[in-house]
Amino acid sequence: MAVFQLINQLFRVFDLTITAQISTQSVAAVSFFSQLSNTFGAIGGGFAMGAGILIAGAYGAGDFEGVKRNVNTSFALAFLMAMTLSIGLIGCSPLVLRLANTPAEIAQTGLAYYRCEMLGLVFTYFNNVYIAIEKARGNGKIILKLNILLAIVKFSLSALFVLVFHCGILMISVATLLANMVITVCGLFRLRHKNDVFGISLAYVDIRFCAVRKLLHISLPVMAEKVAFSMGKVMVNSIGVAYGSGVIGALGVSNTMSSLSTMPPNSIGDGGAAVIRQNIGAGNKQRALMAFRCIFVVNIILGIAGFALTLLFLSPLVTVFSNGDAAFGLQIKEVFTLEMCSNIFLAVNASVMGLLYGFGYTRISFLLNFARLFIFRLPLLIAVQQFSSLPGSTAMGVVMMVSNGVTGLVSLLIAGNILHKEYGKSWAKQIFTLK
Repeated sequence: MAVFQLINQLFRVFDLTITAQISTQSVAAVSFFSQLSNTFGAIGGGFAMGAGILIAGAYGAGDFEGVKRNVNTSFALAFLMAMTLSIGLIGCSPLVLRLANTPAEIAQTGLAYYRCEMLGLVFTYFNNVYIAIEKARGNGKIILKLNILLAIVKFSLSALFVLVFHCGILMISVATLLANMVITVCGLFRLRHKNDVFGISLAYVDIRFCAVRKLLHISLPVMAEKVAFSMGKVMVNSIGVAYGSGVIGALGVSNTMSSLSTMPPNSIGDGGAAVIRQNIGAGNKQRALMAFRCIFVVNIILGIAGFALTLLFLSPLVTVFSNGDAAFGLQIKEVFTLEMCSNIFLAVNASVMGLLYGFGYTRISFLLNFARLFIFRLPLLIAVQQFSSLPGSTAMGVVMMVSNGVTGLVSLLIAGNILHKEYGKSWAKQIFTLK
């Protein structure tokens, strides 16, 4: 799954590189609207993660009837949410853009792009639940293959539309939509057997209050966490508009570049959460602790390696994204260099997220990510903007570095608390001596 995330992110980098061939303004528009799209996509992502945790727990406990019911109920609820959001957000697009404080030039460039992204929520939500199911039963290779397919289709179509037919950014979103449709078809094919414990069957859709409540009880905090985190990024963009659309574009490029090193630890944490949950469901808490130890060690190594490699290739990456615009390239470099200084702390946070998801502490994970944006980042950005004369790119980089660093330190304290609660005073000794 870590390999899949890395490959997937590389294709996203290539995709943004293709966007840069259109214009610098297009990069700013795609960066801005991608954060807005991610906010609404996070609802489905958070729901799928919560559903996956519940499915993994039932699977580990051998409750196959519960697995079947949770799988089909999750798909039904995801579809209803996606359809409702897609119709509402497309119909109210001018209002949404005003609320997001979208600059006029970006709104004009990317309105059609935004609407296409909202239409794609239906397929994205289905794919999120499907990937969560494969993750719950340990099919990491399938997830890797499907997402390599997604990346290849997406990149090929983007390159065709932009480099060959010279289309605008709308067709980049169309490429994403078509690629997600391919994965949806693959998911439906793999889940076509009704008698399979993971197969789709309308007979197992359970919309009784108690069943839906159980599913939402664990999903809602994760949904709220991911929505709040994505919404916080939109608010960062809205406040950062004061520095100009170039800085917003530079921040978006920096986020994409830094994801090359942060996404693999995130996927290790997410995949590890399913492993932890399976073992808790099976009553093997010691093995769950071993899983967390592995997650933490691997993520620290990945964090260090990612920091070194991205800085090593910084100049060629900046050159590609700036497309010959020296001023824009300098802004990207300033934001990215500062943001990457907190890379190790993000690896720590990703590990702790896996622990919290695995043990079902989703409310704490929500509070932590809420604090990351709305306590550690946004107030600092406003303060820097109001009380300092730092250039926009430097200010954004400092805010990202400090907020990510503080989040990593706080998450480490939370992990110690959780482990003390679950394993007693000797948790530190256990984590070093378990074999």
